[in-house]
Amino acid sequence: MAEQYIVVVAGVITSPLGFVFLYYNSSLRFWGLTKLQRRSALELPKENSEAVGTTDIIIVGAGVAGAALAYSLVKDGRQVLVIERNLNAPNRIAGESLLPGGYLKLIELGLQGKQENSWI
Repeated sequence: MAEQYIVVVAGVITSPLGFVFLYYNSSLRFWGLTKLQRRSALELPKENSEAVGTTDIIIVGAGVAGAALAYSLVKDGRQVLVIERNLNAPNRIAGESLLPGGYLKLIELGLQGKQENSWI
């Protein structure tokens, strides 16, 4: 009977500590930037920048979908600005595999044969 109370008390003590640890680790990975880097990433382009006044479309996110959309729009003659929060490799799987539907989309965009054969 006393062993059950010990398990319950240990769970009550360790659960909040575990949540604090997970929250702290996930927020560090999620942000991945210092406050100064985040602030400078949010600044608008300077007045004399090439991007000011010449951009037709702004795409937020340079992932698979954002890059494909930007490529398609540039092929159509649009001026595109792609903004990416973090250029470091993600801590998750994101676009590392090419499924049959994705290969058909590469053919549709005229990019067949441009993919690399690489295995990790």
